[in-house]
Amino acid sequence: MSWLAPATFGLIAAGGGVFCYVLVANLEPQPEYPELMTDLARLLGLGIALCGLVIGAVFLRAAASAYIA
Repeated sequence: MSWLAPATFGLIAAGGGVFCYVLVANLEPQPEYPELMTDLARLLGLGIALCGLVIGAVFLRAAASAYIA
């Protein structure tokens, strides 16, 4: 059962990364903000989403190693 905590955290982190990606993928430029602001928000969101997915993958890999051992 030592694999349960890293697996749970890995799933939550990966889910958060996917959620963040979905949020920034649907950003529309707003007329009251410059387009550069939308591009920077999209870039920042993609970076956060990528970090969440990588952290989730690392924890899921650790959980799989603990489950096999």
